[in-house]
Amino acid sequence: MEVQEETVKKSKGERGIDGGERNGRREGGGEGGREDGIGGGETKGDLATFEDLLEMAGTNGRWNIIMFIMCSIEAFISPLQSLTYQFLGATPDHWCLVPQLHQANWTQHQVISLAIPHTSNTTDEHDHCDMYNYNYTEVVEMGYEAAMLNKSTLNVLYPNPVQCLARDFNYSQYQSTVVTEWDLVCERRVIYSTTQAIVMVGKLLGYISFGYLIDKWGRRKVVLLAAVFNIVSSFLIAASPTVEMYIILKGIMTAMDAGVYLALFVFVMESCAARYRAGVGAMFVIPWALGYMVAPGIAYLIRTWQLLHAVYALPTLYCIIFFWWLPESPRWLITQGRLHEALHVLTWAAKVNGRTLPTDDVILAAMTNIEKQTAIERTVEVGPEEEGWRLLKELKHFFILMLIPHLRLRTLVVFVGWFSASMVYYGVALNASNLGTDPYLYVFFGGLLEVPSYLLLWVMMVFVGRKRSLALLYFICAVCIFLVMAIMMLLPHEEGLTAVVVLSQAGKVAVTAAFQLIWAYTSELYPTRFRSLAVGQSSVCARLGSLLSPYINDILGKTSVWAPSAVFGIVSVVAAALTLTLPETRNAVLTESTKQTPKHYGTTKPQENAIIESKNQTTTTNHYSNPTFDSE
Repeated sequence: MEVQEETVKKSKGERGIDGGERNGRREGGGEGGREDGIGGGETKGDLATFEDLLEMAGTNGRWNIIMFIMCSIEAFISPLQSLTYQFLGATPDHWCLVPQLHQANWTQHQVISLAIPHTSNTTDEHDHCDMYNYNYTEVVEMGYEAAMLNKSTLNVLYPNPVQCLARDFNYSQYQSTVVTEWDLVCERRVIYSTTQAIVMVGKLLGYISFGYLIDKWGRRKVVLLAAVFNIVSSFLIAASPTVEMYIILKGIMTAMDAGVYLALFVFVMESCAARYRAGVGAMFVIPWALGYMVAPGIAYLIRTWQLLHAVYALPTLYCIIFFWWLPESPRWLITQGRLHEALHVLTWAAKVNGRTLPTDDVILAAMTNIEKQTAIERTVEVGPEEEGWRLLKELKHFFILMLIPHLRLRTLVVFVGWFSASMVYYGVALNASNLGTDPYLYVFFGGLLEVPSYLLLWVMMVFVGRKRSLALLYFICAVCIFLVMAIMMLLPHEEGLTAVVVLSQAGKVAVTAAFQLIWAYTSELYPTRFRSLAVGQSSVCARLGSLLSPYINDILGKTSVWAPSAVFGIVSVVAAALTLTLPETRNAVLTESTKQTPKHYGTTKPQENAIIESKNQTTTTNHYSNPTFDSE
């Protein structure tokens, strides 16, 4: 079949979607090409990209608003699962458990006074992990008063304290926590840090697996599958009989939550016009901030960890709504050749938005042209020598971001940016113990300040751009954290506490905005075929960073309270410098192929055309030219 040469011309002043002026495209075989009137002035040539189809169906109508609100509400669930280990695992005052004294019904005061060493003669601060190695059978026979009178003699006979094997806790502070349930202090403290680290491991595994599956199976199918497992595992955690089971279920829960969140975020970004992406990217996580603020309030009222976790799990039931209301991404459906399903979604969107689409044949023809572009690109990337090697092609797709030359450096920089943002975000958010402040208020204000950080991000994305905004936010965060480090090194704790808390929260505002910005920025840097893969693999790097945060705070922080701030500040500076190497994407159209990424938008190399011609055995010549930026 003879294929005519196609030329897509950009012509200013053609009549647009609503009869207004806009940039249009004319399709024909030269000067004699015809113009088909579609939809009140829209030409067939105008439907050259998915963005054009989206404009026809509507970009700011009721359907778009409903989809955005429905998907973003899920973000409320995530902080209840990832930022609550300080409450589920709250650590009350504790000291060595002396079985003989406990069986003799000695009071807490009596045990601490006699059996527990004090860290200073001038304070009431007692040791948490050591006890005197007395003969406590004799001590019980002596009685408390006599033992206290002879304490000096006992110290001569048993001079060296020993590490105890179990602890007793002050249950007046908390009825039960993960720490008191399984004795996660002293030599078992690393297990406590692991209860938070597993959250990041779960997210890491979730983003690795679902970042791949979202591209293979689609956005909707991943959301539904992950939502079911998320709901079940969330409630099972509250009944965990052992700390090992608790950790395993926690990892499963957060992996599933990561899949739901990632798929919904990609769906929302693919379903909005370029001019709205800054606002959508910033506002998508407002429910996260609300969940962040609610988490400490619930924990303050409920002091039993099983009931607390069950209450935290209740919002996961919201995900049931996706079985009825969430459609598949029409952009993804087109790239998969499922054109009639994409037409159904766009028709539904247009109906809810009160818009009128052209005939089905016209829309399907436009979708076919868009799908052909991605199919040709896929042929170039895979290569004829790999046909039939399914496993090899799957592996190549998984590592494709590192295999495409002009995406390799960009991907490495993006990975470092995600790693830094996540490490610093979770490190600062969960550092209340090292700062010596009230964890309930610290976390509440941390959540409260997320809202202005998102609003600040929106303004910066619109007027400053992605690259400069991200670099500036990293730099501001670094400055604030280095000031925190200096104050903690130079001033007594009581004098510098207010300044430390204020600067820590200021740094968190900056890194919060940076963390959300890099989500939106990454989705703009990659074409549709690799968008969720890029976001998923970048999120893996983020989880590696956040995985280190609890160990930096809990273990390195015990060595020196300012050491975690030093680490977070250095990481932020490195991220700020590397971000400046990325291309700007403000107002850029979301691309469909690697040749249309912002840096290489609209370029087609001669050797790639040769491969295309050889593969398809056609004389087709493609002159595909789109502007990098659309005027709004």
